[in-house]
Amino acid sequence: MKKFIRSIALVATATVAAGSLVAGLGGVAHAGTAPPWEPDASSVGGLAFFNTAGQQITGGNLTDSPIAAYVEGASTVRAGDQKATLYGYLPVAGTAPGTWSGEALGSSTTYPNTSAPAPLNTATLPVETGSSGDETVATLEADLPNTNSAGSGYAGLYQLRLKTTATGKSPNTTYDSADIQITGSTWSVVYTAQTTTATTTTLAVTPGSPQVAGTNETLTATVSPAAATGTVQFEDGTTAIGSPVAVTGGTASTTTSALPVGTDNLSAVFTPTVVAAPFATYSGSTGTASFTVSPTPAANTVTALAINPTTAAADTSVALTASVASGGSALASGAGQVSFYDNGTSTADTATGTLLGTVALGSGGVATLDYSAFAVGTHDIVASFAPTSLATYNASLSLSLPFVATTPLYTPDPQTVNVSIPSGTLTITTPYGPSNPFNLGTAVLDPADSKFTASAQFGTPGTDGTNAGGVTITDTRAGQQGWTASAVSSNFTDGAVPTPDVINAQDLTFTNVQAQYITGNALQTGVLTSNIGNSAIYGPTATGTDGLGGTHPFATAPVGGSDGSVFINGLLTLVAPTSTPSGQYTATITFTIS
Repeated sequence: MKKFIRSIALVATATVAAGSLVAGLGGVAHAGTAPPWEPDASSVGGLAFFNTAGQQITGGNLTDSPIAAYVEGASTVRAGDQKATLYGYLPVAGTAPGTWSGEALGSSTTYPNTSAPAPLNTATLPVETGSSGDETVATLEADLPNTNSAGSGYAGLYQLRLKTTATGKSPNTTYDSADIQITGSTWSVVYTAQTTTATTTTLAVTPGSPQVAGTNETLTATVSPAAATGTVQFEDGTTAIGSPVAVTGGTASTTTSALPVGTDNLSAVFTPTVVAAPFATYSGSTGTASFTVSPTPAANTVTALAINPTTAAADTSVALTASVASGGSALASGAGQVSFYDNGTSTADTATGTLLGTVALGSGGVATLDYSAFAVGTHDIVASFAPTSLATYNASLSLSLPFVATTPLYTPDPQTVNVSIPSGTLTITTPYGPSNPFNLGTAVLDPADSKFTASAQFGTPGTDGTNAGGVTITDTRAGQQGWTASAVSSNFTDGAVPTPDVINAQDLTFTNVQAQYITGNALQTGVLTSNIGNSAIYGPTATGTDGLGGTHPFATAPVGGSDGSVFINGLLTLVAPTSTPSGQYTATITFTIS
């Protein structure tokens, strides 16, 4: 005969403060989510379920007998107890767990069970050993139907309790428990009490601080206790160093040579997973370390000077050639520049004397200066190399070499020649004005009746390099200074009295902008064009700088290549709301250049 346990149901009430929201567990509970009655005050631990091989399971079929080969509790429950029995209880919404009805699912079995697979055979925790013929979950459901409503958080749920006892002792009122969900023909564990073990993580870096940039560093995280499983994400500040690394035997490591120069705040962030042993989880933890990375030392350089010829008449052209190398290899073109000095010295790291000229380092690490203004006498020449990047190369100074300038056979007669370079001008023009306005034409209503659109080409490129209409930019300034051309429009108005109708300038765009270069003109490339668009249709009173309602650049020329003239053309498009009254509207577009 089945052993039924019945209790008197007590109604529990609760008061909820105004403004708060009560959320229940509706329908199917999910793993790790506590049903409404948890934590159960009478439950002192969780349950773990195992098959005949001692492998942990989290569910099964409703008709399995027994429900599991072994069921282990997470706590001792009561010292001295030696027998364990598994019960099933029907949760009832609105009643306390101690009042629920239940029944035994198996027989009372003795623990520890030395015939169970390891480590259950030596477990000091209570273990119930199932046997064929034990009650199934299907029978439990049939005996105690779950009629809780779907929105109550109780539907389809049952609580399994492992109770312990011993000869001569009264029944125990506390137990280990787990909550299961019935879905179709299967059951699964949705909640069992877990204990959390704190962890500590330490971070070590090898080789130790400080190190120069580019050094391979091994970051090792040690997680304690060593049984904790999970991953470690190594970080420099908030920047991840590689992908998360699995913890094995309490450690995880990664290697990097990309730590940035300076003081790096390194960390190892441990994220735990549930370990294989039942009931236990681990907390996360973080280990930190401060690490200093020094810049890679700049490479030393050697500068060698050659003079050809070493003796010549004054005012003869003389080739001063410097060759710069590092580690026996010539430096690359652009790695620095060489300055040549007359009556200089190589006894220190600085050059003295009269600067003859400075030349950028060229191919093969060679810089050559042709100089022809030596006066009669002996000149001590040195070459001083200055690197482009002091972080890459060190400066160097050549040995001093003599050059003898002899009295020329014929005395030269130097003459002075002057020339003036004008400052020049920068202009931007169009052929349009109040007496010659640019006409966008008549706006057209789109098929969806959502907007009016008027569009016309502003400037038409010609095949001969000329441009009809559009914008003309002419730059005759010295120094190739570069420029930026911009445009802005006023609102369109129809001039009505006393209150004119308005089309917002933000509805006007200048797109398909392109540069038309003039045949034979110096300015043939380099002008960058930009479209001036918008993102909406704006009403007459809207504020903002979208479209030509604000000043926006439409063409730029870089420094060093801007002298000359260029035509700019594009497409002017006006999109007006359908609420715009009919009429002739006029606006002023202002083109500026700076």
